[in-house]
Amino acid sequence: MVRHPLLFEKYPVLEGSIPFCRLGVYPSRVHRLDAISQKTDADIWIKRDDQASCVYGGNKCRMMEWIIPDAVSKGRKSLVTWGALGSNQVLGSVIYGKRMGFDDISAVHNWQPSQPYVKRNFLISTALGVKQYFSKNSLVYLIKLISVYLKKLITGKKPYLVPLLGSSPLSVLSYFDAALELQRQVHAGECPRPDYIYITVGTGGTAAGLILGSLVCGDIGTVVGVRVLERIFVNEYMMAWEINRTLRYLRRHGVDVGIRRLGPRDINLIHDYIGKGYAEKTPEAIRSSELLARDESINLDLTYTGKTMAAMLDTAKNIPGRTFLFWHTLNSVDLSEFTGNLPDIDSLKPCFRKQFKNTPEK
Repeated sequence: MVRHPLLFEKYPVLEGSIPFCRLGVYPSRVHRLDAISQKTDADIWIKRDDQASCVYGGNKCRMMEWIIPDAVSKGRKSLVTWGALGSNQVLGSVIYGKRMGFDDISAVHNWQPSQPYVKRNFLISTALGVKQYFSKNSLVYLIKLISVYLKKLITGKKPYLVPLLGSSPLSVLSYFDAALELQRQVHAGECPRPDYIYITVGTGGTAAGLILGSLVCGDIGTVVGVRVLERIFVNEYMMAWEINRTLRYLRRHGVDVGIRRLGPRDINLIHDYIGKGYAEKTPEAIRSSELLARDESINLDLTYTGKTMAAMLDTAKNIPGRTFLFWHTLNSVDLSEFTGNLPDIDSLKPCFRKQFKNTPEK
């Protein structure tokens, strides 16, 4: 198990200046998808960040290893987290925030299409004592977020606003570090060097970190992001800005990685698999999810990873003979530890009760 970030090994000046706490078990494993490789006439591999923690896996675990310690180091007493209703980011903030001593956590939600994982995530957060707020209107959503934060501030709760994970240099650093991890696995012969690494792009922090890490490493292939959020929120310009902001952050901490300023042309982002919008199902995502479940016993979702897998498989069929690596960012850890005493839907506030009343169980 790697207990300290590989970033600290590569750039020792960072240790002690950037707070960190190991929450997952790394390196996450890599293995070949034999059945899928046979079907596509390509060499298909997967990196299992979905299993990166026995508590709550997926990309949120890596990111919270940097974000929650930052809140602790700044002496904050409460967390304010935000995202779409049933957000994986919100759930990750809650689970890992609680484990690092934060009992006062508030979550501000906006609307998204209701799916089973949305209800599950929300109910787990509620059972863990999180104060939940909701709005379907973007303006009211922003006002509520500001008001919740200011109320905590005025009452002396010293709030920490958990950043949307694409909007923080710490988020980007978490997957810069992950790129170094993959490089070590390639050099150790655990997997071949991929020609392409496919990663889901929501708010963009995960992909931005991998892109930055791939440029620094120079030998782990090309990172291709698959956009699953509306273009206004994530695009090549915004991702380049996130990477450039992280480069400035590193320079302030005494590290120059030798990478020039990036522009939108340096970002490989696929836009064709989002469908009608965020969290809306697509036929391609359904087919890829069913294929992985049937042939590889790997679960994907229809909001994020199913769309990314669909994009990768289509590319693999069009350019056979290449090596692809799918970076699995969805939690696949059993959450029964948290689901034993979930609140009844009828006990929720009317705004939430209305959202979940007709949500299917599977």
